Amino acid sequence: MKYFKNYILARGGFSLIEVIIFVVIGAALLFVVSSLSRNVSNIEVFVNQKLQSRSDLAQTFEILVTEIRSAGQSSNGAYPISSASTSSLTFFSDVDQDSIFERVRYTLGTSTVVKGVIKPSGNPLVYATSSEVLRTVIDNVVLSTSTNLFDYFDANYTGSQAPLASPVDVSKIRMVKISVYVDTNPGKAPKPTLFTNTVTIRNLKSN
Repeated sequence: MKYFKNYILARGGFSLIEVIIFVVIGAALLFVVSSLSRNVSNIEVFVNQKLQSRSDLAQTFEILVTEIRSAGQSSNGAYPISSASTSSLTFFSDVDQDSIFERVRYTLGTSTVVKGVIKPSGNPLVYATSSEVLRTVIDNVVLSTSTNLFDYFDANYTGSQAPLASPVDVSKIRMVKISVYVDTNPGKAPKPTLFTNTVTIRNLKSN
């Protein structure tokens, strides 16, 4: 220690080059620490967004499943299912629990799933298409050539049969399989998440 003090005193301080080197090294260390801090913060934000996105999607998907499961005769006596295809399903369900069955339509777009709801009005009740309220319920949908948004099965389905062929006879539908791939972080890993469920329509059960 005494030698080091004497060495500093003998030199009379640091040279300009040494000061510059110390400043550069300090700045580099500060940059590295700052970058690491930002990366950790970005990862934390991404994870939180991912979890929130999955949670929101799961909740939306569960609402869709519940509405299909509860499909029933419309409030003016129409059949529970109005139309069915691999990319769209229109049915009647009491979505707001007011004992009046709304007309509900889920449709696959280019990268979204859109929900349309018509509340009947008048006496007798009429489902006016002009009063349909549309909103996007799922964003960042990834289209798949091997996966349909909707597949339909009849009363003979036990788990291995092929879905009903198109065009689908709505009177034969007893179960609906919903499948949708969603990219919760477009353009970045991980891969799109598959949300899927097979629903039995309670009011159409054969036994």
